[in-house]
Amino acid sequence: MPSIHFICRDRLNLHRVSDDGEYESGNWGVTAADAEKLIGGMIYLHNTKSERSYFGGRIKMARPVVTDDARSVRFVFRIEPLQEAREVRWTGADHGMAWTSGVVED
Repeated sequence: MPSIHFICRDRLNLHRVSDDGEYESGNWGVTAADAEKLIGGMIYLHNTKSERSYFGGRIKMARPVVTDDARSVRFVFRIEPLQEAREVRWTGADHGMAWTSGVVED
C-alpha cells in the first residue's frame, strides 16, 4: 500500500471538514501521478522527521489547488483519520532538506 510522510508543523493547513470526522491537509507539492497513486494509501504528518507522526490516516481523495508559488498546482488530501497512523516513524527520503518522504510502498 502506498504511503507518504510530510513535515507539517503545528497542524498547518490541517482542518476537519465533515461531520463524519474527515480532515483535509494541503497544499502539498506532489505530482498528479503521485496524488492519484496515494488514494487509498496512508498519510502521516510529523512536526519533524525525528518525531513520530502526530496525525495520519487513509487518503480518500486528492484535489488540485492552484497557487501563486513556483509549483503552481499542489494537492489537498481528504483523510479518514486512523489511530494506527499515529506514532509512526518517518520512512523514505530523510536528507536534511526533505519535507516529504516521497511515495513509499509499505
